[in-house]
Amino acid sequence: MFFGKLIQYLFLVFIGFLLILLVSIILETPTTPQGEYHYSSFLKNNYGITAGILFLIAGLAVGYLMELKPWLAGICLILIFPITALYEATVYSGSHNLIPFEFLVFILYALPSLVGAYLGKWLSDRSEKSN
Repeated sequence: MFFGKLIQYLFLVFIGFLLILLVSIILETPTTPQGEYHYSSFLKNNYGITAGILFLIAGLAVGYLMELKPWLAGICLILIFPITALYEATVYSGSHNLIPFEFLVFILYALPSLVGAYLGKWLSDRSEKSN
């Protein structure tokens, strides 16, 4: 049972990355130049109102359809951001020297998916009570 939930949470990380790619395709965001912040710049350039709405909808669907913890599901949807920051901080030793503050920003990025996951869970619980 544990590995089934773990696979579902890892799937959500992949879904979060696909949502960012979808926003990049929809908005036709230009690629960032190669360098220290190549990957994180790409992710941050694509996170805006459109991505926030998509993450809210994804969180809503996850909260309603999956039996997962809403707080962890919401965090997993944006986990690609801290993973990328940690990767770049490891590969490029001079970059991301304020990584704790970046993690605070990533928590703000997670707000739409967290709200969506909790709202989806609430709607799911409410529909079960009415049946």
